Amino acid sequence: LTLLADELAERVVQKLVDRQKRALGGVTGSDMGARSALHSLEGLREEGFTYRALMTRSAAAILGTDPVRAALAPEELWVETPGLSPEVLTTRYDTILVPTLTVNTAAHVANCMADTPAAAIVLDGLMKGKNVVIAVDGACPDAPERARRGFRMTQPLKAALRGNLEKRQAYGARMTTSDRLREDALRAIHSFLPGGQTPAEPSSGSEHPTIRPAMTGKVLSVKAVNTAPQGAVIIAPKGTIVTALASDEARRRGVTIRIEP
Repeated sequence: LTLLADELAERVVQKLVDRQKRALGGVTGSDMGARSALHSLEGLREEGFTYRALMTRSAAAILGTDPVRAALAPEELWVETPGLSPEVLTTRYDTILVPTLTVNTAAHVANCMADTPAAAIVLDGLMKGKNVVIAVDGACPDAPERARRGFRMTQPLKAALRGNLEKRQAYGARMTTSDRLREDALRAIHSFLPGGQTPAEPSSGSEHPTIRPAMTGKVLSVKAVNTAPQGAVIIAPKGTIVTALASDEARRRGVTIRIEP
């Protein structure tokens, strides 16, 4: 009886996972991190994810539909107008993945404006408590690519853009970077399982120092990573926004950043 119960439990869990792997993709018009993000979604497809996807008109113009079709192999790909209403789509899908995010869409969702199909899908998904995982490269004012492209923003403007991302995270979205989209999407779907199971992380077999850095508000900056010893584990409070620069520096120095649940 115990073996039968265990087998039934495993089957239930697998069905839950399979349901979470049916994902709705929202691709907005930013090319920052787009290649890496699409590579992450392709990796998820190899692990059993299937997609329907909506591209904004600007995304189709900037990225083209062919790279998205190649990476996602979507059952359907809509440009600007989905085949079903956003409300119907977010009822049918438990996982919503946003591989590219524009400043414009970030602002719309942060201010609860569902006036575009892309913003409506994200906002309605958050309202229904779905898995919403967003790669923020295109909307993050601290992304290194912005400086390389000649952006020179004032601190108040940066603070406003960070605020839009913080609001989305406070609404329940998982904020990540394009190169971590695959890992964080998997964490999101496993967090919905009974007991909040998450994929196991490999152990190095050695002890690493654990630190809780001083932070400015809810933003973990590159300065906090630079002051951590190489190989350290940084523990940040729930709701922390990790800047793209901090994430890049952490990878370079072998520092692990963990956000408290």
